[in-house]
Amino acid sequence: MNAYVGLTLSLLITALMTGQPAWAQDGTEEEPDFVFFSLIDDNGQVAADVVAEHCADSPRALSVETKNIVHTTPHQRVWFSGRQITNVNANPGEWNGALYKPLCPGLYSFNVDYMTNAEDGATDGEVVVHLHTWHRGGRDRPGELTALAVKAPGQDRGVGHASVIVEMATGDEFSLFTLSPGAEKRRFERLQLTAYRVDHIPKLARAFDRKVWDQERADSDAVPGAMP
Repeated sequence: MNAYVGLTLSLLITALMTGQPAWAQDGTEEEPDFVFFSLIDDNGQVAADVVAEHCADSPRALSVETKNIVHTTPHQRVWFSGRQITNVNANPGEWNGALYKPLCPGLYSFNVDYMTNAEDGATDGEVVVHLHTWHRGGRDRPGELTALAVKAPGQDRGVGHASVIVEMATGDEFSLFTLSPGAEKRRFERLQLTAYRVDHIPKLARAFDRKVWDQERADSDAVPGAMP
């Protein structure tokens, strides 16, 4: 099995498991996500300058939403099992339902909005969502605490919001984790993540290697609280 076929099968399996497509919903063979398949050589690699050129002129955006999720562990990753609102010009392996790992380098804007409630024993106290960014060669996963959204205590229903702009190189990672003082049960009526690339930064392009990419994804999933 060559690299092209292997990666294609991997993406199809991901789509079936998450209930979401691994590429833009209206994609065709002319769309950038499919074009990227043709750039992958027999070793599963794409050179950094080719990545930069591929990513230069097209917008990149992701918006996902999940509802009625409950977290009970101290620092638990958010998995979006609900509606994928949009995934513009997605590339293979960038989004698995919890981890955003962009192929295309640039300045990215991330926005998080959520609403909690205290039903079924969930806390009416403080609920926090951490936004983590991991950079290759940087600190251990889940990476730097880039921003946080806080729902204030003493509310049966409350909201939280956070926005941040981050430079991301090829293969960096972005994910959300929730927590509360004392690790109380958190119930989210709704949680939405929106990401879009504000500007292309070609100097942050890195070579794509399928084996490295897959291993980094596995290492990210091994973080305590990362798997649902």
